[in-house]
Amino acid sequence: MAFSIDRLMMDRNSSWGTLNAPKLPNWISNSSKSSITIPWGDKTSSSNPYTQAPYTHVTRKYDFNISRGMIAPDGYEKSVILVNGQFPGPLIEANWGDYIEVTVHNNILDGPPEGTGIHWHGFIQTGAPWQDGTPGVSQCPIAPGKSLKYKFRAEVYGSSWYHSHYSAQYSGGLFGPIVVYGPRNVKYDIDLGPIMVNDWWHEDYYTTVKKVMAPGFEGRIYSDSNLINGRMNFDCTKVVAGDTAKCTNNAGLSKFKFQSGKSHRLRFINTGSEGVERISIDNHVMTVMANDFVEVKPYDTTVVTVGVGQRVDVVVKANGTANSAYWLRSNLTSCSTANQPFALAAIYYEKADTKAAPTSTPWNVPDPGTCANDDLTITQPYYPIKLPEPSWTQNMDIGTFRNATGSLLWTFGGVSARVDYNDPTLLQVKKNDFQFEPDMNVINYGTNSSIRFIINNPTPAPHPIHAHGVNMYILAAAAGNYSGAAPIQPVNPMRRDVQMVQPFGHTVIQIDSSNPGIWPLHCHIAWHASAGFFSQMVFQPDKIRKYNIPSSAAKTCNDWDAFTKKVAPDQIDSGL
Repeated sequence: MAFSIDRLMMDRNSSWGTLNAPKLPNWISNSSKSSITIPWGDKTSSSNPYTQAPYTHVTRKYDFNISRGMIAPDGYEKSVILVNGQFPGPLIEANWGDYIEVTVHNNILDGPPEGTGIHWHGFIQTGAPWQDGTPGVSQCPIAPGKSLKYKFRAEVYGSSWYHSHYSAQYSGGLFGPIVVYGPRNVKYDIDLGPIMVNDWWHEDYYTTVKKVMAPGFEGRIYSDSNLINGRMNFDCTKVVAGDTAKCTNNAGLSKFKFQSGKSHRLRFINTGSEGVERISIDNHVMTVMANDFVEVKPYDTTVVTVGVGQRVDVVVKANGTANSAYWLRSNLTSCSTANQPFALAAIYYEKADTKAAPTSTPWNVPDPGTCANDDLTITQPYYPIKLPEPSWTQNMDIGTFRNATGSLLWTFGGVSARVDYNDPTLLQVKKNDFQFEPDMNVINYGTNSSIRFIINNPTPAPHPIHAHGVNMYILAAAAGNYSGAAPIQPVNPMRRDVQMVQPFGHTVIQIDSSNPGIWPLHCHIAWHASAGFFSQMVFQPDKIRKYNIPSSAAKTCNDWDAFTKKVAPDQIDSGL
């Protein structure tokens, strides 16, 4: 029988970004007697992270209430959609090999009512693609007033996040962090936990979607602010006339504690909608230990670049004096569209005055303007996997066009895509129906074992490319179109679930198609996905048809069908 732990999170006062935020443990102990027993046994960073995950027979249970609320993270008050009334949402914690069970209650009942679905970013969902949480692909949306229980295994470990995948809904506040405790390739003393960075719009997400999808839109939409763990000060003199009553100056910054001489783990997560972030700590060098869910051979840097959806875990040695304080900076890069691109958080040593602002100065590391991740020659997975020979090569160029109504749409592989909330692709394939509408952008890779994707980006925008259900091999990333050059690290290429492709540049990725399912491959910029930038990968369709999909999938679709017969959802974008 599985050991079950209830972790009901209903505290409406989030501690993110405060000095009261808890430090994270080395792992979750199931009882006081097992506090020194490593839950993943003899597994280490040298164990295969994809095939050697332990079975702990433990289920971590969470209860999520999704509803509207009013918050003012930077001082400007706006209506948002929250998890358990918190922004950012509550932390999900598990040990490597645990099951995570989350019951999601959709209480977005008015203003107007909306469907939802929660995607567990970076989780592979082996043998259970219906747990991926992508309406129109792996499930129907959860109808207002209805609930859905997700249960999936923590097959990989490290730092990640959850977010809505219903249109651009997560841009309205519906996201939160996930930490899966596992082996570590770098020693440290203190785990400061997740540090979420994100651009922030003062208008509600649907208003922004309407602008993006409107005829004549020119392709650039500017965020208002930039947040660190849901906090930042906004200059209320810049608020549009008539909205000044909604804004309060000096809303407050996030704060963190360092202990002199100790090493601290910081888990950076870009939970934004569009902006690429450059993160640094004045006077402190960061040792990178993981990118996304992949531990890497450690290397030192003063700045890390984190695209939307990406995570970078670093270890920082507290080499300052006991009464010192320093700025943590997260700057939206020059190729992001932001009215206020700079965010600050304060790091205080144990004897510092926590009411005084730091006076430190930033590193002299100019923004290169490429929006690229760290060079692939220095990012190598700690656990090596040799690149397999691809059985298929797929060209997926990025493009734009204007449709008959004048809307600017993105194309991926020549198609601007859209989902049907009432008829998810996974359930369609389960019924042996392979007659896909062209605008679903479904590509059936059949029994191919490993697919190489060549992605050329002839546009002036960067794109964080995210693959569900897999970790991608990253083979190339540079300016210009791909020339056919050999992979940069064929013996042990970088792996991650989000990879930046720079403006007027390219990236080459490869995906092993051994996980049967329907998996989105898309740009993680919310507004680009809304405008059609995604495709659906079908892997091993014969095995998909043999899945025993839970009855909750049919019930969720029946509930959604009943809702849409009474209320017509205003799906003006792709829906992804």
